Amino acid sequence: MKLGFVCALLSLLAGNSRADTRAIGAQECHPNSQPWQAGLFYVTGNPYRLLCGATLISDRWLLTAAHCRRPYLWVRLGEHHLQKREGPEQLFRVTDFFPHPGDDVMLIRLPRKARLEPAVQPLNISQTCVSPGTQCLISGWGAVSSPIVHFPVTLQCANISILEPRLCRWAYPDHIFKRILCAGLWEGGRGSCLGDSGGPLVCNGTLAGVVSGGSGLCSRPQHPAVYSSVCHYVKWIRKTMKKH
Repeated sequence: MKLGFVCALLSLLAGNSRADTRAIGAQECHPNSQPWQAGLFYVTGNPYRLLCGATLISDRWLLTAAHCRRPYLWVRLGEHHLQKREGPEQLFRVTDFFPHPGDDVMLIRLPRKARLEPAVQPLNISQTCVSPGTQCLISGWGAVSSPIVHFPVTLQCANISILEPRLCRWAYPDHIFKRILCAGLWEGGRGSCLGDSGGPLVCNGTLAGVVSGGSGLCSRPQHPAVYSSVCHYVKWIRKTMKKH
């Protein structure tokens, strides 16, 4: 996906976020059931603000969306409740960003290896592209309502489906490219939202997509969220990780 077509981001002030027990069509994840989930935070004064999600794909590397890049970010692994210290959290300040030269995907290199444990585990990237109708899982701390946004303090999960490419082209006729996919419910009511950018779309136990964009109002009928399709970037990911 070209960088010009990305979802407008709304930052979350984690320390003062308004809690909600349900995301858009989602529920609170079982704590640490998504051990590859990372949160990307930046500092504008105090405290930290949540910017995007990301996925741990090795003990040293994360995959996220290129539009999440900042001069530096704080990565938090092992998180569930953003306002509580629960034990498995790990914190990293990162400055090594490797965006794809044309599309909305980016690798982040951690300054040191993550400590792998039950709450912190990498997720394999998908080697093959997923088919329409495949059942998948999304997760993140993004908005739980739209257009009036509310944010959860706990990680949210939702089951969604990969949609037919023709539906994706119909929804976004001027912005659809080969290396993206649409997922959600065509009738609306379930999907990623503001603050979920860069987070994982997990299909068949592998990372199949990276949250990239969508319509201004989340989960609208006939306007599903858009994801960078990871299968198209396997060679680039491997080459970049090996080089750096």
